[in-house]
Amino acid sequence: MTTTSKSAPRSITDPWPLIGRTAEVEDVCARIRAKRSVLLAGPAGVGKSRLAGEVLDVLVREGVQTVRISATTASSGIPLGVFAPILPTSAWAGKSGAVNDRADLLSRCANTLVEQYLPARLVLLVDDIHLVDDMSATLLYQLADTDRVTILATYRTKETSPEHVVGLWKNELVDRLDVEGLETGHIQEMIRRALGGPVDDATMAYLTGKVQGNMLFLRELVISLYERGTLREDNGIWRLQGEFEATDRLVELVTSRIGVLTPDEHTLLAYLAFGEPLALPEIERLSTMECAHQLEQKGLVVTEVGGTDLQLRTAHPLYSEVLRGSLPLLRSRELVRRLADTLEHGGPQTDQRLMRIAEWRLLGGGGDPRTMLAAAQIARWHYDFGLAERMVSAVLSVEANFDARILRAQLAGLRGNTRESARLLSALADAAGTVDEVFRVAVARLDHRAIYAGTVEEGLDVAYEAERSLAGTPYVNDIAARRAALILGKEGPAGAVALTESLLPEATGSALVWACMPGAYSLARTGRIADALDAAALGHRVQLELDEPMDWYPCMHRFYEAEAHAHSGRFDRAEEIGRIEYRAAVDQQAIEAQALFCWQRAKTVADCGNPHRAIRLLLTAISIYRQLGRPQFAQFCDYYLAMAQAMAGAPEEGRKYLTDLDSSGLPSTWFMGVDPIHSSGWVNALSGDLRRAHADFERAVAEGCRIGDLVGAIAAAHSLARTGAPRRARELCTSLSRAIEGDLVSARVAHIHALDAVDPEELGEVSERFERMGATLLAAEAAADAAPIWQNRGDRRRATACRLRANVLAGKCENPVTLSLSSADWSSKLTVAEKETALLAASGRSNKAIATQLSISVRTVENRLQGVYVKLGIHGRHELPGVVSEYTETD
Repeated sequence: MTTTSKSAPRSITDPWPLIGRTAEVEDVCARIRAKRSVLLAGPAGVGKSRLAGEVLDVLVREGVQTVRISATTASSGIPLGVFAPILPTSAWAGKSGAVNDRADLLSRCANTLVEQYLPARLVLLVDDIHLVDDMSATLLYQLADTDRVTILATYRTKETSPEHVVGLWKNELVDRLDVEGLETGHIQEMIRRALGGPVDDATMAYLTGKVQGNMLFLRELVISLYERGTLREDNGIWRLQGEFEATDRLVELVTSRIGVLTPDEHTLLAYLAFGEPLALPEIERLSTMECAHQLEQKGLVVTEVGGTDLQLRTAHPLYSEVLRGSLPLLRSRELVRRLADTLEHGGPQTDQRLMRIAEWRLLGGGGDPRTMLAAAQIARWHYDFGLAERMVSAVLSVEANFDARILRAQLAGLRGNTRESARLLSALADAAGTVDEVFRVAVARLDHRAIYAGTVEEGLDVAYEAERSLAGTPYVNDIAARRAALILGKEGPAGAVALTESLLPEATGSALVWACMPGAYSLARTGRIADALDAAALGHRVQLELDEPMDWYPCMHRFYEAEAHAHSGRFDRAEEIGRIEYRAAVDQQAIEAQALFCWQRAKTVADCGNPHRAIRLLLTAISIYRQLGRPQFAQFCDYYLAMAQAMAGAPEEGRKYLTDLDSSGLPSTWFMGVDPIHSSGWVNALSGDLRRAHADFERAVAEGCRIGDLVGAIAAAHSLARTGAPRRARELCTSLSRAIEGDLVSARVAHIHALDAVDPEELGEVSERFERMGATLLAAEAAADAAPIWQNRGDRRRATACRLRANVLAGKCENPVTLSLSSADWSSKLTVAEKETALLAASGRSNKAIATQLSISVRTVENRLQGVYVKLGIHGRHELPGVVSEYTETD
């Protein structure tokens, strides 16, 4: 279920909130109250003017008289130009009406300003004081030396200023405060508030990286991206989708910062905009070092060390973005063609260099098709499918290359155009003339028709056909290993394990890598955690040793490793792997890997009791998968999203996702084991339909045992016990637990047994076991389960201690909703009427007595109590005293 918003958040064009500057505002205000003038110094765009404006707003609210003037480049050439808006005409001339000497004029202006605002003291804000003319600087110097005017000024560092401006802080007439850039966390919070919602990490990294602390650029960049439709809200998460295109307003802002350039300076800056970083020898072939020095003095380029050479790049990323976008097409073609000619025949041909040259050739023309095809392959592995397609089209316009044709078909599938991919691959299958070509077409068909589109049966037909065609060749194991993934979808983990275990002893190279993928995942689901971890490590190591990249990424093995750790109860390790891999994916702009680890982390944090974090991560993953045309992977995430929504207190929202999935037309598979059935059970349970919930959980146990998803089966049996059927859960899991490795399963079984035995001491021990492994939600539930048992046994002290422990543990989570926790914090889950009725019933009153006291019908009392039992996860009136007794006495 996807929703996309096109209406701008109200705050995006309004003044943005000031975040992270509270201490500076208080410091400046305190100094000004003490009649100390203040100069705020910092680089362009750091937020000096915004900070000064906030200070002025505070002072105005306190009744202080304030005036704001701004120096500009235009006013800097006019004596006293910055003061023109606030000085009356009489201040400019003497009694005779003629302008007298400089000293007289300055004295008259100073006196006029002071007298104009008597008897109040004036706070004068001068924005961009570095731009004032010499006479204005002298006047400011005189004003700062009086006790009637307090100056607040902003000053851009690295700018040449009049001597009297510098003298203000050198002679201690003002306190100079250097304004540092905001911390990344504060910038991110500002972006979230401006957009009015969560922003995915990759988009946040892009925005913070592009503006490099320049708050003015940040605001205009966000507005520009939104207005161009590149920054969109998808599934409640703001994400970048599409190419950058600056608005006129952003172009004007950046252009004004760049300033006036000579033709040679502009050309070199344009070369850098397209080709940065450029080594100094390359600069000398394209321009001159004198020109580079001039740009460096103007603060428009920076020098950095790259390998053995010094390199030049623009001083700010947006300079390059705006320059590239504003150059005429013919001029751009001329520049990039010369860049390509210059770099193609000098220096080592790394992947990065090859990509840059190919991109320039796309725009400028010329070049070798082999270089273009090699670059297209690199672009594909960097997830830049659009660029890769343009490169492939350029190759195919010159020659009908088989490698280019199959890459074009693969890219069509990767971009979600499965029909076009199937058409192209069908034509290639007919054209394949060698064993290698037959194999590559078969692999592409397996990936893009079977795995991405989810048509498992079609995929198996393709796999069996390919194995027959390739019998006796080294490629047959590669196809069989891929078939194992399809067997997982059709038959479940047990079938996939049987096939991969037959392959692992004899497979090598890419076949071994592929066998490890479904092998590691399926071994973990069958409860063989150690073997799963070994398979994930082996596949990762062998893939990194391969000479050629495979069509799936090495990080897949890390995904399976994290899954195995989570199944065994090592949640901290699972989360650590997910966090590391996700950060690497963001840094590499690998959006498919971002989606993969958003999904993996969501499952882990949800298991630990953080449904809201899980929802944000899953929405991001779903948005990316839909963008990439991966409906099956989006489907996988939707199942977990439904369960997270239910545990976040919105079971009906979760039900909508399940309903949409049922009507989506996507085939049902066992790729996720029995987790989809388990998810449905929790949506039903938290909607109050325990009968259907228990049926779902029992079905999940049965199917899990049938297909070999023992981890899923034991989790479902545990959920059955957690929702009020521990005896049935114990019967179902008796033989299961012995087949599954790890601390988590043994703790689940212990929880089931303790619930069935109504043993509060064992529940307390189980709670501690869950807490040690990071399963905070389950630890809170076990403590909550023990509380009413102690209460019914008359031990109020232990009951209260268990409730307190449950609430403390739940507080470490994101307030998840489960039946046990609803009982522990019962009063916040009920309406006022339900709470009143529950208290009376717990005190021993009959339904008739309650009806008489509350002036309602007996039927209404019965209905209310039924609702109370569902919300509190209890089975009847007899359990109410143990839940609400401490409130009954105070009532």
